[in-house]
Amino acid sequence: MFLFLDVASPIPEFYLIKDKKIIDSLKIVKDSDFKLSDKIIPAYLEFNKKHNLSKNINKLIITIGPGSYTALRVGASFIAGLSQSMNIAVSVISSEIIYKYLTNFNTQIAVYFKSSNNQSFFSYKKDELFFHEKVENEHYILPNSINYIFYNFKFPNFNEQKINSSPFSLKEIVLNNLSNMVFEENLIIKPIYISNNIILN
Repeated sequence: MFLFLDVASPIPEFYLIKDKKIIDSLKIVKDSDFKLSDKIIPAYLEFNKKHNLSKNINKLIITIGPGSYTALRVGASFIAGLSQSMNIAVSVISSEIIYKYLTNFNTQIAVYFKSSNNQSFFSYKKDELFFHEKVENEHYILPNSINYIFYNFKFPNFNEQKINSSPFSLKEIVLNNLSNMVFEENLIIKPIYISNNIILN
């Protein structure tokens, strides 16, 4: 079985995957007023008691952003601890990897990702390089090269710029691409934290 920890989305959540299906899930916090660092271990222990995870999971998956610095750091530390203590391989999901899984049609796409702490990020490829940008408000100017956007939550009206868009499901992307994911033992998990202050990136 796979244990998938999503700490990039607005509400962090555990998913248990078997035979390419989610057989159970558990929201770690109820809303943004709760601290992930206080709730992640009790939530895991509850999930472990129900499913005997220490005996049944053989792969770990975690989102690495971009997203909230605190949530990504806590999630990465937790999964790294599980991986090392249980000798389990890990695969990471970022907006760049989501982009790769979605680029099976002939257009220049981008990924708009709503994360925790009411943060939003825009990820796209240009001249063979991949970019992440933090979106502070709806006055964000879309790159001219982009003509289609995938988004995980409500898509904002960027300065009333008209562009084709559609939602994507992070859970479905993971389920549909389990066989494509790269799992590594002793993986150093590197969360993607994006700030508009260049010094912090």
